[in-house]
Amino acid sequence: MKLGVITDIHNNLPALRVVVDKLNQMECDKIICCGDIIGIGPCPEETVQYMMQIPNLIAVRGNHEKYLLDGMPDTYPNEENMGIDEMKHHHWEHSLLSAESIAFLKSLPYKTDITLEGFTISVMHYCMDSDGHYNYTNYKINPSEDDLKSMFADVKSDIILYGHNHCRNICKSDKSYINFGSLGCPAQDRNLARAGVVKIENGNFEIQTIDIEYNAVDVVHMIEEINYPDADNIKKYFYGIW
Repeated sequence: MKLGVITDIHNNLPALRVVVDKLNQMECDKIICCGDIIGIGPCPEETVQYMMQIPNLIAVRGNHEKYLLDGMPDTYPNEENMGIDEMKHHHWEHSLLSAESIAFLKSLPYKTDITLEGFTISVMHYCMDSDGHYNYTNYKINPSEDDLKSMFADVKSDIILYGHNHCRNICKSDKSYINFGSLGCPAQDRNLARAGVVKIENGNFEIQTIDIEYNAVDVVHMIEEINYPDADNIKKYFYGIW
């Protein structure tokens, strides 16, 4: 069984297409998405519609889906540390999503557990509290092994697939904690879309990281052409354009 794993697509349709093509070439049986399909990038509706067409998809919500479906701050300062321009960006993005796309995102859980060939696997966007809400108090940019054990202490699965902080971090310890890194926000990598494969076979599993080059400059040009709210900060922090 081959599982293609992606996370933090963030409306980057060109990057998503090249990654899914690669995972299909590798004959992955399922594609797992650890959340944040939307947010940040220039193609919200098109990205969600593309995701809806992926066969054998297993996906969960991220915090950007949460802003759409559960509400977001409307004043500053706020507990999400979300600025005024960022709020405007989310409102712009949400206005472009069709009822069909919103219904698809609403159908996604915040966490899902699967069992494959004797391995239990938990898929989530980030660590959660006992009420099933994301627990940002434990946020670490590059979590250590001890950090991961603390963050996911309530998760009993053998393999934990997560995302959120955009940095690749793979740790095999008491459990395997796997974040393949953001597919859609290359930051200083500029032109790389990140993903990975978990292969489970004969009572063992293997992890393979994937970095695929694509023309991220075209995505930046799309951002500049639309010039949507908070575009300058998005280009700087998520696309490495200073």
